[in-house]
Amino acid sequence: MKAKYLVIIGLLAATFAACSRDEESLFDKPAAIRAQEAIDNAFDVLTSAENGWEMAYFPNLEASAKGYNMVLKFSKNGNVSVTAKNSATTNNKIMTDTASTWAVKSDYGPILTFDTYNDVFHAFSDPKENGAGLLGDYEFLILKATPELVLLKGKKHSAYTVMRPMKNTDLAAYFTACEKMQSKLFGNNNIVTLTQGGKKMYLYNGAEGQFQSAAYGSPLVAEAATYHPVCATEDGIIVSMGFGEDIHDHIFYYNEEKGELKSEQGAVMNAGNLNVLFGAYFTDNALGWAVDYAGQEAVEELLSAVNTAMNNTSAKMKVMGYGYKQSLNMYEGGYFLLINFTYKQGKKNQEKKLVWTVDLTQDESGITVANAVPYDENTKTFLQQIPAAQAVADLMLGSYSATPLEGYLFNAAAGMKLVGEKELVVRGANNIKM
Repeated sequence: MKAKYLVIIGLLAATFAACSRDEESLFDKPAAIRAQEAIDNAFDVLTSAENGWEMAYFPNLEASAKGYNMVLKFSKNGNVSVTAKNSATTNNKIMTDTASTWAVKSDYGPILTFDTYNDVFHAFSDPKENGAGLLGDYEFLILKATPELVLLKGKKHSAYTVMRPMKNTDLAAYFTACEKMQSKLFGNNNIVTLTQGGKKMYLYNGAEGQFQSAAYGSPLVAEAATYHPVCATEDGIIVSMGFGEDIHDHIFYYNEEKGELKSEQGAVMNAGNLNVLFGAYFTDNALGWAVDYAGQEAVEELLSAVNTAMNNTSAKMKVMGYGYKQSLNMYEGGYFLLINFTYKQGKKNQEKKLVWTVDLTQDESGITVANAVPYDENTKTFLQQIPAAQAVADLMLGSYSATPLEGYLFNAAAGMKLVGEKELVVRGANNIKM
């Protein structure tokens, strides 16, 4: 019996010894030494960038959060210089504070801390009068530290922040370049298609500093908004959170020739299939497409008929956008065509809003608009007086393929062409409500 217990004890001892050897092979250094090496590596990396670091700083993950450009330079003596230009904390002026300190400490991993007050950086974490302020972090878990990239995670608010070595030594030029990229990509309430890991989704409202997402092909109001804070940079954009549970692409580089943003992992943001995008966009009833019929004979005939009907040959159309507004909208489950124009009768400005229902079908190969039917009594009465208005509504009818306008390869939602037997120009983001 004793012999059996001795065998069992021997086997357990051998097992523990094997586990110990496995642990030694997996962690060949004590935890304290590994922690110190992580701290030393982070310190060396942060102080190694000759021109400092560009930081895409994300204070938090609230729905109102967005990214901010900063430039930081870490010195080996513990001082840090922080420069920023934004509307939230510097009144859109370049502001630098060189008087504060920084450190890398250990707290279940290396922590970057800005441990004395910096007027530029701590403006985001200052509680101010309301006790919350901008809900920013000044202590960060260092998730990755290489000479090419530092990835941080806010210790309190959990937003990811990205740092890359500065290429530009001219800080004014750097902030100007970031602003230009913001304007280029997000100047007109754009929508882009994200293709990532074989899946697609819509991203929109980047102009507000955070993407909202929606399922591909769906109306943009079909889902509760999911927010993804975004920061424009010299060469593209950086997002705080990735667009999937298992995929976390933070950096997207802009290719102007292709009109797309592409991550190092291969995810792509671009206009996508405009035939699908067109339908998804204007089905938000607050955002219609303005249709440009400039040069079409039917439009000139309508204007002439209006002048004749008003018995005032000197009456002129008042300039509204392209001379008048014509838009295609979706409202309460149906598709509507709206012609809204003003004209002068004597010295008074008059306005007419004419509405037709239309049938619209679409797939990935094209868009078809059919059957422009007067919607209300106001429109029917106007048509009895001026039948030429129907011909203008009928200009919208036909089958089309949507293509981007020149200069709108990325931001196609702001303007595209519908090409069929005739060619129409449509422009989005008009905030036209029925």
